[in-house]
Amino acid sequence: MIVDWKPALAEARSALALGDARRARRALSAADLDPDAPDEALKLLARALRSLGETAAALPLLERVARRQPGSAIAEHNLAAALGDAGRQADSEAAARRAIAKGGSAPETRLILARALLAQGDLDEAEVWFRRALDLRGDFLPAVRDLSQLVWMRSGDLSRTLAVLEPLKALAESREDAAILRASILRDTAGDDAALASLVPWLESGSVEVLLAAAAAASGVDPQRALVHARNALTRAPGDPRAGIALAAALVATDQAPEAATLLEGLLDRDPGHQHARALLYTAWRMMADPRALTSADYARLVRVFPLDPLPDLDRLSRTAEALRALHPFKAHPFQQSVSAGSQSFIDPRTAGDPDINQLFRSLEPAIDSYLAEAAPAWEGSPGGTAWRMSGAWSVRLRAGGRHTDHVHPRAWVSSAVYIVTPGPSKPGSREGWLRFGAAPVGNGRNLPAEYWVRPEAGTVVLFRSCLWHGTEPFTGPGERLTVAFDLQPGTTS
Repeated sequence: MIVDWKPALAEARSALALGDARRARRALSAADLDPDAPDEALKLLARALRSLGETAAALPLLERVARRQPGSAIAEHNLAAALGDAGRQADSEAAARRAIAKGGSAPETRLILARALLAQGDLDEAEVWFRRALDLRGDFLPAVRDLSQLVWMRSGDLSRTLAVLEPLKALAESREDAAILRASILRDTAGDDAALASLVPWLESGSVEVLLAAAAAASGVDPQRALVHARNALTRAPGDPRAGIALAAALVATDQAPEAATLLEGLLDRDPGHQHARALLYTAWRMMADPRALTSADYARLVRVFPLDPLPDLDRLSRTAEALRALHPFKAHPFQQSVSAGSQSFIDPRTAGDPDINQLFRSLEPAIDSYLAEAAPAWEGSPGGTAWRMSGAWSVRLRAGGRHTDHVHPRAWVSSAVYIVTPGPSKPGSREGWLRFGAAPVGNGRNLPAEYWVRPEAGTVVLFRSCLWHGTEPFTGPGERLTVAFDLQPGTTS
């Protein structure tokens, strides 16, 4: 039977142009099982699936296209990108190298290769390929960001990082996106003052994106300036939820909780699953002494500690710790993360290929199932239930003075801390190194007092709602704090 694919292809193209990946998937659903489906149908269906976070389902489609087009660098490039998204970094590296060998000259292919190498821990080779991407296109901003982050994390040296950014400084004089990227990197390396100063030339003529970047930078040094920039951003883009969040955060930071609460309630009516908005609303209610604010009973219900099952013996914990340390070759924190004076792995521990790490993740499943059954945390905007999938995992290593700044996970459901190694004893009566909840940041380096704490203990996992402000108390004693963390989303059990 000959199938006329033209209507389905037209429907899918139209849907994707409008950002409706679900409609595109419906239009081309038959392509998955049709051995004669045209390449264009396979590629568009794969694109829709990847947009929906269903990368594993997209891979067979892209593999079919690559087999049908054995000389195509583009087909290999597309496959390499999807393999990287799926966490199959060695396969992504191989596909990217095939694309280059077949004549692929795009800097994007070099970026995919560099990221795959980085995820496998080959830092020197990753740096080489980031630089090769920039040799092909000096203003390729994703490569600028990734290279500067790699240099920063490997060295912790501001001057070396700024040297990577030097070409971006000139570009930022004429390109807004370059100015915003430069400010973002400066926030993570040189500090908020430097970031805010770099944006000043763009504030009058800049877009909502500039105003949001300025509001973020000002939040750390001058909440009133952050408020001005956030109000201007929302005036220019009344329907942009990012502007609404920025304004709500600035209102909280300037002790205008009632106005913040009204704004946040409207945001949550439109997007019930936005965990940052929910966290800010809980903060505003707390500042207003509203009875809807979180109580100690809420924390006791939503924050739970479980032993790993089976409980690992000291030998297994020691082996797991050694395997995790191998994922931490860095001297400084990554960009736009909560880690301060510590390192966070680029390598997803689930793909590290270590048997003890693999066993660690298997031992988490009973705790997750128990938490979801007992705590029954609502996922606003979803049908509910206890099925779950792990949407990301990482490892963090802190030494004396290191900590997590207080934060939330805006698009997660349940978050975690799995303790592998904990610091040595702290001062009597001290909570040094403990996980804390409720210390919401309210601007200019200020936090509300924490409301709930959990003492870290090796061989346990703490599970909690992702909308709860959480961080760590700094510790000054000996040893290290070595953890694994992950986020859960409602969905098919992983």
